[in-house]
Amino acid sequence: MNYVTDTHSLVWYFTEDPRLSLKALEAFQSSETEGIVYVPTVVLAEIMFISKKGRVTLSFENTLKKIEESGNFLITPLDEDILRVADKIENNLEMHDRLIVATAKHYESILITKDINIINSKLITTIW
Repeated sequence: MNYVTDTHSLVWYFTEDPRLSLKALEAFQSSETEGIVYVPTVVLAEIMFISKKGRVTLSFENTLKKIEESGNFLITPLDEDILRVADKIENNLEMHDRLIVATAKHYESILITKDINIINSKLITTIW
């Protein structure tokens, strides 16, 4: 099974934060043996921003290191294909959430998220 991760999910997984749900943890762990976790570029940009603001203990560089050391994570570009999908999303999601949803749609993957606005939008299959 393939997944796309949002920002909180990825940070909490890498920092072993207990706020990560059991289902989300199982999704990340299952991808270690079968599947991929796609990491949207916008998620990395958000981690870079919030780590510099001191909102999370995980640094941008450590995030990249963990992704590079793992065989089941793949950073996805923010390119015209993702933007075309995002442009077709008719919903009031914030821009970064729209791009994350578009990435999940593009890669036909389940989105690991606790974001209630995304979950309630029913635009994509989610797990939390």
